[in-house]
Amino acid sequence: MKINCIFLSLCLGFNLLSFCQDAPVDAYQDSLQSIIDSDVSKSVKKESLFLLGEYLVQRDPDKAELIAEDLKANFIKNDSNEIRRNNYIFAASHRWHGDYSTALEYYRGINSYSKRNKDSLDIAISSHFIGTISMYLGNNVESQKHLLEAAEIYDVVGTAKQKARINNTLAGFYLNVDQLEKGKQQYLKALKQFEVLKDSTGLASVNANLGMVYTDLGEYEKAEYHLMKQKEYNVVFPTLREMGFHHDFLGLLRQEQNRLDEAYEEHLKALKIRENLSSTYNLCESKIHMGEILIKLERYDEAINQLKDVFSFEEHESLNQEQRAYDLLAEAYEKQGDYKSALGNFKAYKTMTDSIYSKESIEIIAEKDALYNQHKKDAEIALLSKEKEISETKLSRSKSIMIISFIGLGLLTIAALALLKLNRKIKSKNETISKALKDRELLLHETHHRVKNNLQMISSLLNLQSKYVKDDNVFEVLQNGRNRVQSMAILHKNLYVGEDLNMVNIQHYFEGLVDSILNSYNKTESDVDLKIDADKVTMDVESVIPLGLIVNELITNSLKHAFPKDIKSKPEITLKMSEREDFYTLRVSDNGVGIQNDIIENGKKESFGQRLIRSLSKKLKASMSVTNDNGTSVSFVLPK
Repeated sequence: MKINCIFLSLCLGFNLLSFCQDAPVDAYQDSLQSIIDSDVSKSVKKESLFLLGEYLVQRDPDKAELIAEDLKANFIKNDSNEIRRNNYIFAASHRWHGDYSTALEYYRGINSYSKRNKDSLDIAISSHFIGTISMYLGNNVESQKHLLEAAEIYDVVGTAKQKARINNTLAGFYLNVDQLEKGKQQYLKALKQFEVLKDSTGLASVNANLGMVYTDLGEYEKAEYHLMKQKEYNVVFPTLREMGFHHDFLGLLRQEQNRLDEAYEEHLKALKIRENLSSTYNLCESKIHMGEILIKLERYDEAINQLKDVFSFEEHESLNQEQRAYDLLAEAYEKQGDYKSALGNFKAYKTMTDSIYSKESIEIIAEKDALYNQHKKDAEIALLSKEKEISETKLSRSKSIMIISFIGLGLLTIAALALLKLNRKIKSKNETISKALKDRELLLHETHHRVKNNLQMISSLLNLQSKYVKDDNVFEVLQNGRNRVQSMAILHKNLYVGEDLNMVNIQHYFEGLVDSILNSYNKTESDVDLKIDADKVTMDVESVIPLGLIVNELITNSLKHAFPKDIKSKPEITLKMSEREDFYTLRVSDNGVGIQNDIIENGKKESFGQRLIRSLSKKLKASMSVTNDNGTSVSFVLPK
């Protein structure tokens, strides 16, 4: 399951207040309300209303909005700063209700006012909000523009907490555009900053996000650790909202661990919590995840009802959530056998995916990201230049006092400057090369991603077509073709989620390939005992493509022919690959009835799959041997 990364920062990454809407009334709120209700001056009452409204935007958005209306009608005249301050309360109350479109209008108005008045810090704060909400709504280009604008300002005038929060939000953005490793590094950077600050709210947020990242990477122990750390930090401000996130994220981890009943219980807890809170965005997240787990539990009608609900909340209109809902609806309808509805939802999913991740938007994002990094480097160079000027001024004054003594130092300074200039040239070239390599890496990631998506689409089309075929032979041909395409799709998926774009981890690839083959034959690990041993073996992508097709054919052949219904022992298939100094060895064996001797000795009655294996073996320059002792064992020796 590919966890959609956008909610990692959206739900938790932008906590500008420490309290939440379901927290109990406390002494601070009571004291402000007492002042407002007492006979005090209008200016004191106005300030108390501002403080109470700002305090309640997360705790009680409805009451905060009423306070903002009261301020607007009875206390604020023509003071622009007070209007802006009150608009922040309006914006936040709508944001916590899930009405992101209205909140975005307020934040844009605040941002325009701040730019007219050249208020840098307020520009950064409002841009941070705009970038975050734009990420909710699926506008990645606008989101990046405002988040980088906020980051540039925070780098100069921001507090340590503001810098940590923008790094946390940027991490979520990079995950949202499939830059998984970059997002993870950004979260780890934010984690260190929050640890220095001892900010429990920020630490809870980052740990939750890291829990999801490591879940996506398949590192479940690390994911469990970070989600439990999130729960510990939530104890400081124990609210239903934060526990909703914890149960939801833990449910996603349990799904990846195939602990489906536990996953369902965690998602159900999160859904029940969020049904009583104001944020419709977070409620839709729970409905999407409930749909996902219900599909896995084969409760398709319930899943469809949950997923359809996502489209009924018009106030936030999140393209990312609608995209995921269409994808899951297509899967649910397909498994129900309603292929017409499945196809309609799949088309809607593809249309929305193309609108969110268009080539133009990806190019703009990469360009803006590079420009932001260049601005940071220019600022560092400017600082170094200023420090150099100060140093040279001091040196000049010293020369006037001890001119003879500093003749030698002057020559050394000239030499140092020459070396510095040479070093800068080398550094500049290295930066150019580094940027070119990063651009190439981004392009390769995108290429592998698109190839995987296209192969996946071909696989889905073959699968859909096979549903309408009545001839068993034609059905088998389509399924075999689908499995061959799927073997290449899994390879490209491993490449774009991995750190190395040219080398493939064979253990991970074989595990994904075998799972796909078993699913295509409706088999599970309880039906077939599968043993895969290829630890620490890596190969280049050009060799892995034919190797994967060979393994696909052999595993498929074993499942189809090695185990008749009357076999007594439990079916076993072993897949073992090892690496030597000059060659690799691959062995695929089973404990089935064995292959016919005339096929081994004379090549008679060869199927298309067997001819394909021999052809691919020649391409790899591999030697092949077949034994027929207590089952079939096929071995290959592949030169490096």
